[in-house]
Amino acid sequence: MFKAGIIIFFGIHLVPLIGKLRFYLKKELGENFYMSLFSLVSLSGFLLIIFGYESNSNFLYSVNSSAFLYKNYIMFMAFTLLMAAYMPTYIKKTIKHPMSFGIATWAILHLMVNPDISSIILFGSFLVFSVFSVLVSELRKSETDEVNPKITFDILSIALGFLFTFLTFNYHHYFTGVSLG
Repeated sequence: MFKAGIIIFFGIHLVPLIGKLRFYLKKELGENFYMSLFSLVSLSGFLLIIFGYESNSNFLYSVNSSAFLYKNYIMFMAFTLLMAAYMPTYIKKTIKHPMSFGIATWAILHLMVNPDISSIILFGSFLVFSVFSVLVSELRKSETDEVNPKITFDILSIALGFLFTFLTFNYHHYFTGVSLG
């Protein structure tokens, strides 16, 4: 179930990276149906990942203890980048792919502290996909809208980064079943 979820989740996320396929599907299915189908398939894959994930004690390397020291700062940076990706920010103008860099940062931190095979497959998949999506976007010179940044959105991104970092470190166990203590 876990591996099928990863294949479904990342498989559907490859569709937007293939421009001709994405445009064809939007044209044939209509924008709303395409987006609904994309969301439904993504959610299905995500749920299969969540319910199929089982951490185990087969560690392939030792846990990086320094990651625990800086985890709050690293996650704050990852969440701020994720929030900035959806707003016209100076962060987005400076860092061309804040969503991918935020996910990669999140994945690297999790790889540093979760050395079991299932975690490596899960977080490694997110890292590989993030790097791949940046490379594809750069190679195809994707059609990005010109960002007209406003400092208020940067402040909002930072504030939301703080909020999500706080929520994550106080409620991670409830979201994932994994305690951070």
